[in-house]
Amino acid sequence: MEAQGTYTPELDLCIELCAGSYMAFRIALSDISKKRMKSFTKEITRENNEKLVAHPAFKTLFDALEATRKQLRELGLTLQTLASGEADEVTELIDEVNKADDYE
Repeated sequence: MEAQGTYTPELDLCIELCAGSYMAFRIALSDISKKRMKSFTKEITRENNEKLVAHPAFKTLFDALEATRKQLRELGLTLQTLASGEADEVTELIDEVNKADDYE
């Protein structure tokens, strides 16, 4: 963002929120991967029939993904804007979040 001339200290909260959404995405993805979950689960209806429904973990994953994507767009960190700058802020953000993962 500094290379693009779009960074101001007032954006720090937005950047932290974006990092938090990305962290939630990584946690959900990790949970799904470790448990080798299926994308569906079985529910029993009132009529005692079995039906397949989307697994709630995938909704959590999708919600975190959408929140991260929207926040990146609000920060001007889209593929188009990143191509115009030399530094890759998204990679830096991902690296910082991954470093935080290492401390757990």
